[in-house]
Amino acid sequence: METVKSCLEEKTKLLKDNSITTPRLEARLLLAKAVNKDLNWTYLNLEKRISKKKLSKYKILIEKKLKKFPTAYLLGYKEFYSMNFKVNKNTLIPRPETEIIIDEIKKNFQNKKKFSVLDLGTGTGCILLSILREFRNARGIGIDKNLETIKMANTNSKKNNLLKRAKFITSDWNQKNFFKKILNVNKKFNGHEKFDLVVSNPPYLLKNEMKKLIPEVTYEPKESLYDNEDGLSFYKRVLPEINSILSKNSYSYFEINPKSLKNIEKICKNNNFYNCQYIEDLSGKKRFVLIKN
Repeated sequence: METVKSCLEEKTKLLKDNSITTPRLEARLLLAKAVNKDLNWTYLNLEKRISKKKLSKYKILIEKKLKKFPTAYLLGYKEFYSMNFKVNKNTLIPRPETEIIIDEIKKNFQNKKKFSVLDLGTGTGCILLSILREFRNARGIGIDKNLETIKMANTNSKKNNLLKRAKFITSDWNQKNFFKKILNVNKKFNGHEKFDLVVSNPPYLLKNEMKKLIPEVTYEPKESLYDNEDGLSFYKRVLPEINSILSKNSYSYFEINPKSLKNIEKICKNNNFYNCQYIEDLSGKKRFVLIKN
């Protein structure tokens, strides 16, 4: 039987030879998954022998990684804002840059004792659930049109002990009367209709960007990346109606495509939002729009 050390050396070289970024870390993460241990175990048990059954599992994981399968899908989870979220092929993998939304919300809501949140296109539920963990008196609703995605969000809610303060439902903002329906849901769940905070990381990639995706991203759900139009359909649909669901002195944070900034500005102005604030990501690109009501 092979040892942890020999396995890691062999697979690290294989991954490196096939241009996998951070091959040593990938080899360790996938080995930990195969043997059902944490990452530290792979450092502390280098001379430990691995059974044939677990070696077989490891080989399958490595073969998938060589095909550029996302590591988060192979592991079954992704960390976001210091919380672990389960992921699968039905969910977009949480991105580090999206964590900036949580930081910005903390600046504006630190003195709010109680508030309600709406997360449009919730995916894993990572944005909503991270907000609820930071704000103990907040309650929120996450919507997604994919039932399997909502199941995963509910799993993450349960895993993080937030079931009582989070509600996930299947719904589509393109449906007629969507905004009226979501107000009714909020009234039943929170006791009042309107939301104090609306967040979303909608599909915003451009058509030409979809043709240039790195291999790992091609495994993620297309409908979470691209709207089959111009990457602007969410903003065109939601911004004209957003005031109908917002309470006084509320905030909306939407992730945007920096390449679509001028079009986003135009849509905002067309809907009488003249004091929008654009927030930069870690690379200095305008990645979020903040709309104050």
